[in-house]
Amino acid sequence: MIRSWLLGMVLSFLGMAVWALEVPPTSTFTPAPRLIMGDQHLLDIQSRLVTTPDTLCDDFKESLYNLANFSTQVDILNYDQITTKFISVFPPPRTPDHYGDPWESYWSAYFLNKFLNKKILIQIQAHGDIADPKWRRINFRNKIRYLLAKLSLPKASSVRAVTKYQAENLVKAFGIKREKIVVIPVPINILGKATALKSVRPKTIGLIGRIHKDRGIWEFLQLIRILNSSSKDFKVVVIGDGPSKDRFLLKLESIISKNRITYLGQLTESELRNAWKKIGVLVSIAPVESYGRVTRESLIAGVPVWATTSAGVKDLMDYCKKGEVKILDLSKSDASIDKDFKLLLKTKVSSDFSKKFIKENNSYAAKLANSWINIISRSK
Repeated sequence: MIRSWLLGMVLSFLGMAVWALEVPPTSTFTPAPRLIMGDQHLLDIQSRLVTTPDTLCDDFKESLYNLANFSTQVDILNYDQITTKFISVFPPPRTPDHYGDPWESYWSAYFLNKFLNKKILIQIQAHGDIADPKWRRINFRNKIRYLLAKLSLPKASSVRAVTKYQAENLVKAFGIKREKIVVIPVPINILGKATALKSVRPKTIGLIGRIHKDRGIWEFLQLIRILNSSSKDFKVVVIGDGPSKDRFLLKLESIISKNRITYLGQLTESELRNAWKKIGVLVSIAPVESYGRVTRESLIAGVPVWATTSAGVKDLMDYCKKGEVKILDLSKSDASIDKDFKLLLKTKVSSDFSKKFIKENNSYAAKLANSWINIISRSK
């Protein structure tokens, strides 16, 4: 007993230590103001949570829906605080303890279970494609986190993935039972109606996101070098920030002239919506992508996507029309790569994807709440 506790404590501290090495989140633009749920707001929600020994009442379900909506807006640490208060109102296992990752968040929930000596249900959210072998090869930190995830993921009551391909990877890599995995994408803050798509787009390549070596930025430079050897009439638009920004831009300027580069920095959501008109083709070249928020926003804006293979890209190709997303393969001949670029510039993105995505996007919070209800129901 003592040895298992010591092992758990060591694993928890290891998770925290690795977390300290974590690079900042891979946000595309300046995050929206943090949503703080005040104690009074919590009390208003908690006062409506009424359960009976055998049933989940409508008020309880509605409150879970409210929490799911909040979970799409609050950051991980805030949300952990919220759910910790939420679960304290009910005797476990009636209430799900919902955490955001298989590392520090999971182990904090694990030890909460131990200290309370009660069974609290835990749903782990695997937003990154940590089961993809390429993810482990990105850096040493990821290798450690992968080993820790092998201990935490099988113990969870439920695991949330964001695409079916990510779920398949989780089953293969971690031996998780498929019935324990729910696939619910991360909701995106978008306009309430489909964007009017323009048929004429500029001859530009867009790179959006965190400018970091782990995000494939050096491969992006290789792509620009190949395209520039065939044609010098295209431009590059870079949006985002990161620790490798200065070095990246300097190298980019050594390949193409500075007047062909537009660097917009880190943008707010509304600023990004206005910036899509400057982009002809979006390039997504990260080695691993579980979902790909920006690639979806790109199609909504009517901009075709050129991306390396990943779980998120394969999922996106299932939903869009043929040719709107093209696989980027740098091992192809220079002529083939240049041909793909020219084809994408001529590709008109249908508004069908935008309409379908907006409809599904609005259902994700309810699906998340239903996944919690199902966990509770199965535990009875």
